[in-house]
Amino acid sequence: MKFFLNLSFFILGIGNMMPAQSQIRTVQCYPVGSPFAEPVIELGSGQQLFFSFDDLSSETNSYTYKIVHCDPDWNNSNLSSFTYLTGFFSNPLDNYEYSFNTVVPYTRFTLNLPNEEVGIKLSGNYLLQVYNDQNPDSAVVLQRFAVVENKVGIAASVVNSTNPTFLYTSRQLNFTVNYTGLQIYDPVRDTRVYVTQNQDPNSRRNFTPTFVRQNQLVYGNGVDNIFNGLSPFRNFQCSSLVYYTRYVKDVLKGPEGRYNFILVPGTVPQRYIPTPDRGGNFYIEAENVQNSDLEADYIVAHFAILYPEPIPGAEVYIYGKFADWQLLPELKMDYDAKNKAYVGQAELKQGYYDYMFAVVPSKEKKTDLVTMQNNFYQTPDEYNIRFYMYDYNVMCFRLLGYQTVGAKPMGS
Repeated sequence: MKFFLNLSFFILGIGNMMPAQSQIRTVQCYPVGSPFAEPVIELGSGQQLFFSFDDLSSETNSYTYKIVHCDPDWNNSNLSSFTYLTGFFSNPLDNYEYSFNTVVPYTRFTLNLPNEEVGIKLSGNYLLQVYNDQNPDSAVVLQRFAVVENKVGIAASVVNSTNPTFLYTSRQLNFTVNYTGLQIYDPVRDTRVYVTQNQDPNSRRNFTPTFVRQNQLVYGNGVDNIFNGLSPFRNFQCSSLVYYTRYVKDVLKGPEGRYNFILVPGTVPQRYIPTPDRGGNFYIEAENVQNSDLEADYIVAHFAILYPEPIPGAEVYIYGKFADWQLLPELKMDYDAKNKAYVGQAELKQGYYDYMFAVVPSKEKKTDLVTMQNNFYQTPDEYNIRFYMYDYNVMCFRLLGYQTVGAKPMGS
């Protein structure tokens, strides 16, 4: 069916972004040198995390950051900071630069962790909290990261589902944890294992061992091990303000010089189509500049997905790592009955973006990615496994193992 979404809908909205809940944009956190990896570093290895964000506020703001140790469920471990940190618990975020040659001005703040002011001496989950000094009681950024000790071995594989019901829609993750050299009195009580798919924290699952052997925990062949295949991430690139890239239908210049990227309307795929993506990630890039971090501009991207009718009792969101996998109010989509499509927009920094459309039942607030993406066993998803053990000496969970395994495309 030949279909071109009426551009008049978008033209009316150019330059009129829905008021955002925050002026903080483009939050990034990853191991130095690995921009697409999860923010996980090894304890005592000398590795650092790189953290950054842009402040689009017209005011001059100063920020302070704190680091809090958390349990496997990301609740505060309620430890004294002296137990898990060296140096100071609270530090100024004083490394910043101003954008230049951009229509939208911003201040870019950066931080490396650990650093001279603060070090980390305990493994586990951590929350990096950033506060505006004018409002120290409310964090403007909450960034999760983890520090691992790698005391256990994790062997994992992604295979076809052994359950025929899910054979053509899903993949199965089997894995074994070898804890030779560790004393675990009760593996069920004293350990936690969590798995996420494509770095999406909303996909997180808690696993209990299928078998407990000497120095070994086996996780496999259960329904919990079966993950939806989904489909490759949708993506688009806005590095150039002149040339159209794949999935970009039009580029329009709005009031005050803002550029609006009209994306090709998406559809729900009816079959698996191999599509290169970045595993849900995004990166910043602007053509014909020397420093993309400071010269990339903020554009307005207009999204649409064709759908025959509004979904009863549910909301639809633009969804991805670029928004920290959150269901942000400004990313909620509206149903356009005339064009039979969900439409929405996002203010984004020039670069490349993977994304999906998430359906959220109003009574559940759980992300449903199957309705808009469909479900195909061939999709090469990534799985991240974390193994925690409770340490009775320090009264908290330590992260003793971390492993990433990717499902290869079928036939490869």
